[in-house]
Amino acid sequence: MKPTYEELEFLLKESLEAHAKTQHILKLALERIAALEERLNKNSKNSSKPPSSDRKGNTDSPKNDKKSRMGINRTPIPPEKIDQFIACSLDLCPDCGSKDLLDEGNPETLQQVELPEIKAIVTEFSCKKYKCTCCGNRSMANLPTGIPNSSFGVRLMALIANLTGVLHLSKRDAIRLLKDLYGIAICEGSIINVEERVASALKTVYERIHEVVTKGTLSKHFDETSWRDRGKNQFVWVASTNQAVCFKIDPSRSRKAFYNFVGILGASSVVTDRYAVYNNVSKTHQYCLAHLIRDFRKFAERKGWDGEIGEAIAKGLCIACKAHRNYKQGKISLKSRNMRLGHIRKKIEGCLIDGMANGSDDLAKFCENILDASENLWTFAKFTDVEPTNNLAERDLRQLVLWRKKSYGTRSDRGQRFVERISSVAETLKRESKNIIDFLNQAVTAFFSGWEAPHICGAAGY
Repeated sequence: MKPTYEELEFLLKESLEAHAKTQHILKLALERIAALEERLNKNSKNSSKPPSSDRKGNTDSPKNDKKSRMGINRTPIPPEKIDQFIACSLDLCPDCGSKDLLDEGNPETLQQVELPEIKAIVTEFSCKKYKCTCCGNRSMANLPTGIPNSSFGVRLMALIANLTGVLHLSKRDAIRLLKDLYGIAICEGSIINVEERVASALKTVYERIHEVVTKGTLSKHFDETSWRDRGKNQFVWVASTNQAVCFKIDPSRSRKAFYNFVGILGASSVVTDRYAVYNNVSKTHQYCLAHLIRDFRKFAERKGWDGEIGEAIAKGLCIACKAHRNYKQGKISLKSRNMRLGHIRKKIEGCLIDGMANGSDDLAKFCENILDASENLWTFAKFTDVEPTNNLAERDLRQLVLWRKKSYGTRSDRGQRFVERISSVAETLKRESKNIIDFLNQAVTAFFSGWEAPHICGAAGY
């Protein structure tokens, strides 16, 4: 029996509904696959992932690399810094054994640097005890000025703090190195006690650095990363300028924690990423273009409008950074840089408008947010002391990231204070190209002598 018209119409309707449902499921599946592929392809160039997480490809053997075999001549050490001179001569010809040798002059020289045999200096202080025949009170002689009441001297304390707090050796590795080099027997508890004393000696220096970084007029760079303390998540904040660096560990990543660290910034310029905590921190606020380049490269890897728009914006931002770098290196003038930036800005803003109109929902929303704060992309074009990227703070913060990976964080408040102070002092000393161990010697000596803490840069106030 042939189906009726109504039955055929009902079957067709069911088929169309099933087809539409299948298309919807297929669309969701393709979107899910694209999202998973995008997550799988994330790396340090298109996301905030660290470079250490990137998959490294195979490289050629060094034997096939001509550049790897090119050496650099070592700069000769001047004669006044040479400790001893040894003349090497021949009595017989090495070929025929003749003694008739003529000195041709212009000898071949080899300057060799060697380490002396090192032995720790052990000093015993004998503090005499007394009893007053008049009042009967007992007393004891004091240690000489600058000598800590400890089994370890000032220079040894400075070395231990440098090994664990600057070079980030584990306590066991520091113990082994001290044993092998100097024959010093020390335990982990003593290492912790030394770190605490050095942290106390650096308190005033750290406070000066914090004051200069947060209250100074130089452009400031801020960033933060995760930290572990007693098995719980915490955060390290960093404030960087061209003069100094300051670190602060806090349980929170909130706006309140940030302002507890830096206080009121005033009119100084600020360079950060787009984390909401940094919104409205300054009237002269520069967004990190390196972060934006990575964000748009993520869209550039897609097909269609998203890929074309993302590629164009990422390329434009790279050109802007290159123009600024060329200006800093003296390759182009300020006027030429500003002309290039003006042209690039118009092109990028046009691409952002295209992204809002033709891009996917997430790209359109992202482009809208960037357009709303477009002035923060070009602050560096108005102020010569402002950089277009936040690389300064990220480089400083990397030291704490490496330390975190090696040590899994801290386990006490005094451990936190040591990390904050030794890292801030060490990175600031690098800015001034000063010897870290020498400064730690001075700071610890001043602390136990009751003197004023030394200045890293007295002219700058820290």
